Amino acid sequence: MSYAEIHYRHADATALAAAIRDGQLSPADAVAHAFAAIDRVNPHLNAVILTMREAAEEQLRHLPADAPLRGVPVLLKDDCPTYAGVPMSFGCRAARGYVPAHDHEIVRRYKAAGMVIVGKTNLPEFSGNIATSPTLHGPTLNPWDAGRSIGGSSGGAAAAVAARMVPLAYGNDGAGSIRIPAACGGLFGLRASRGRTPCGPVSSENWGGLVSHHALTRSVRDSALLLDLTDAPEPGALYAAPAKSGPYVQAASHDPRPLRIGVVAGPGMGLRLDDAIAAALDDAAALCRQLGHRVQAAAFNFDESALADAYLRIIAAYTALEVDAIAADTGRPPDADGFEPVNLGLAEYGRSLSAPALLAARNTANSVARSLGRLFAEVDVLLTPVMPTLPPPMTALDVRGPDWRAFASEFMQGTVFTRPANAAGIPAMSVPLFQTPAGLPIGIQFMAPYGDETTLFELAGQLERARPWEGRLPPTHA
Repeated sequence: MSYAEIHYRHADATALAAAIRDGQLSPADAVAHAFAAIDRVNPHLNAVILTMREAAEEQLRHLPADAPLRGVPVLLKDDCPTYAGVPMSFGCRAARGYVPAHDHEIVRRYKAAGMVIVGKTNLPEFSGNIATSPTLHGPTLNPWDAGRSIGGSSGGAAAAVAARMVPLAYGNDGAGSIRIPAACGGLFGLRASRGRTPCGPVSSENWGGLVSHHALTRSVRDSALLLDLTDAPEPGALYAAPAKSGPYVQAASHDPRPLRIGVVAGPGMGLRLDDAIAAALDDAAALCRQLGHRVQAAAFNFDESALADAYLRIIAAYTALEVDAIAADTGRPPDADGFEPVNLGLAEYGRSLSAPALLAARNTANSVARSLGRLFAEVDVLLTPVMPTLPPPMTALDVRGPDWRAFASEFMQGTVFTRPANAAGIPAMSVPLFQTPAGLPIGIQFMAPYGDETTLFELAGQLERARPWEGRLPPTHA
């Protein structure tokens, strides 16, 4: 095995870009290693559903000379980030064959940063699940344990990064869809503040502003650098997050001030934590104390059941919009031959909602921002599990069953800790601090006030230095 190949497999994006700048390997070498890793490992995981070899060659011919991530391979999730001329499906059988004419703004920024987009990752239909087992492409397996879910909806991205196919991959997060697969895959995953990264030009907002766009990475500094490179106002955007005080990558390199950290241990909604999750939460709180932070008990100060009901209405309305739009564009009926049965049920419910009912749901979600804003007057950061359980079995969250309400209940239970950040529009991250005795990773969530990614990156960098996770490799990897 060549030095360059070893370097590719073990380097994060920041180190890989430095190796390319130093001439240790070329951008073409890095891209070739990415395709070789995908070819070797993807048949075991089904994380990458499209390789973009011709597009990658074209990108290599036009790389910006001094771009900070010049030549670094990256994967896109096969939904929001359109790449002109490359087919995309949204994970939906009825949408197969759609070819966008324009690059998404975040794709433009990836190209400007010098990254080479090498393929598309698997996802559930319309990204509407926290498991990745679509009928269209089949399930993505967890490289840590093939019998457990990798999470979703950015599950393909998580499996690809965890298995060392690429150092980082795009993801989006509407209820935990970056943080949950990051937790299941032993990765760092940050959902940025509402308006921090672009969502256009096609969409003015996703799921009524609940969705944030960023990435899954192995290192904190990669996430910080990528956010530095994609954080800028987007023309015509409905939201703009507060300006940062300095580069995020610089924040990740030094410790934060002593923080007031509030621990939310009770999931509510009649749920209880798995013993392993409770142990991981206690361990994270103890580590924060050792690092000089003041840790105290806290609790969500809003009606969690009301938020779950509002979330269901918002998702159902947007599912109806997506199903109806694809049916109209393709001329095919909205039936189980083209769509997941659960999404057909959600769409039917969404069409039945009155305008006042949907507006009330939006108001309930927006009120969570006010509630958490008051809570952040008492603490600087909230510490919670990412999920109340370990990664569920592959049979969980089945979108092919007829009972969409049972699916929705399972979905809401799994996102009880993550969706408040989406409702409030605040930044939140999953940090892979803990492993079970069997070696299964557990992510711990930290949330900060709106616009305060800086504090999260400072804390994440401190936690990574105190308990490094980069050396952990799943059983299935490149």
